[in-house]
Amino acid sequence: MDRFAVVRESLFRSLEKEGRFRIEEENFVIYLDGIGSFQIGRAQVILVLIRLGDEVNRDMDGEVVGVMSLSESGKGVKMVIRERLYVAPVRRVKRVLEGKEKKGALFGIKT
Repeated sequence: MDRFAVVRESLFRSLEKEGRFRIEEENFVIYLDGIGSFQIGRAQVILVLIRLGDEVNRDMDGEVVGVMSLSESGKGVKMVIRERLYVAPVRRVKRVLEGKEKKGALFGIKT
């Protein structure tokens, strides 16, 4: 019998807490440690969660700085801000939107 080897490429990614998010009035506000604050409308976050498309993130001056989208699995919210990828669990985002939690953690992806 011939021997064979299974070769599998895997990308090891680790998550590191790099900020938080919360609701302020009608905005979903993202605070990134050492970088600044960014916002997206509460209604736009809901559109992302129900898979109606991606939405634009803006800094506090209104400049476009990135995009928010739902992960392929539907378990995470991906946010690209200034060319860097951050993620948050959908369950936590929903709980913050519903007012059941005050804030949630935002994780940066390290490869």
